[in-house]
Amino acid sequence: MSKKIGRPSTAKKKLKDGYYLEVLLKDAVKPIRILRETKDGLEQAKDQFKNHKLRYLGQVKSNLWLDGDNKGKKTA
Repeated sequence: MSKKIGRPSTAKKKLKDGYYLEVLLKDAVKPIRILRETKDGLEQAKDQFKNHKLRYLGQVKSNLWLDGDNKGKKTA
């Protein structure tokens, strides 16, 4: 395989639109960020990870947090 030649991108990564959860697994040091596109999907994820520590991060639309801890801030 060939390597990419050139300077790495300086643009910050943008989050996709949807609802974000943070899940901390038992042996993990860093939490996992989970995206669900609908509220129904969000509720299913809460049921799926009910035995783990969950934290609702908020909803993202057009690179802005609509609710949660970062309400009104840009995602990047």
